[in-house]
Amino acid sequence: EKKQMSDHDIELFIKDFLKEIREDNAAIFSGAGFSASAGYVNWRELIRPIAQELRLNVDKESDLVAVAQYYCNENSGNRHRLNQAIIDQLSVVTTPTKNHNILARLPISTYWTTNYDQLIESALKEAGKIADVKHTTEQLATTKPRRDAIVYKMHGDMEHPYDAVLNKDDYEKYHIKRGAFINALAGDLVSKTFLFIGFSFTDPNLDYILSRVRVTFRENQRRHYCIFKKRTKQDKENDAEFENAQIKQRLAIEDLKRFNIKTLLIDDYSQITEILSRIERHYRQKTIFISGSAEEYGDWT
Repeated sequence: EKKQMSDHDIELFIKDFLKEIREDNAAIFSGAGFSASAGYVNWRELIRPIAQELRLNVDKESDLVAVAQYYCNENSGNRHRLNQAIIDQLSVVTTPTKNHNILARLPISTYWTTNYDQLIESALKEAGKIADVKHTTEQLATTKPRRDAIVYKMHGDMEHPYDAVLNKDDYEKYHIKRGAFINALAGDLVSKTFLFIGFSFTDPNLDYILSRVRVTFRENQRRHYCIFKKRTKQDKENDAEFENAQIKQRLAIEDLKRFNIKTLLIDDYSQITEILSRIERHYRQKTIFISGSAEEYGDWT
């Protein structure tokens, strides 16, 4: 019964999101998980070499942003090693995933991401589109000519790690240094329908984003969607820990309803590709290409 409910929810989502895409009201918000399938590491792996220097077991840490801050504290505020870790991990040349390519082919003009990589821009370029990338507040005021899509990289870009949002200091000063991003996001949340994709409840950015949404939240908010993978039992996890994680996921999903964010639960990440492929197929069914050439048309006008 739950499975049928889930399928029904997915059908309704596809129908609704397609309508928003056709009306140019759709927006994507992607987290670390959306880049993971391209071969990029998650936050835990990004922080692992830093944690080793601090002699911390990163697998036992839940606040990874704090670990990044501890490292800076131990090094008198110097974050060179932290920056280097980002460059080392993200400079691996990777190509966009099938998911990135599907989204880039669709007429979606608004992308938000907490990721530092350049997969969204690359996918848009491959689709023959011009991406207007914003990773500094100064760039918010400029407009790239003939742009097809705006990519808001609210935590910075891999080629400018010294400017990236990485440690607690950066997050705490965000509203001062990058407040314009909060305003832009608030505007888009009011006028567009978002699909949050690639976030997990262990993603350090999810809490920070939701707290910003909470601050800018207004009544009569538009319906948004997010896709989460159903929590499964991890290696070395006992029954009590697993049950606790399941309860936490259920409560967090309930909490998202306050922001009018509806959660779609999937069993496997491959289902994301299936869902996006179906959206693209439905969209293309409304697109007709008429072509013809003949020396003699006969009875045809």
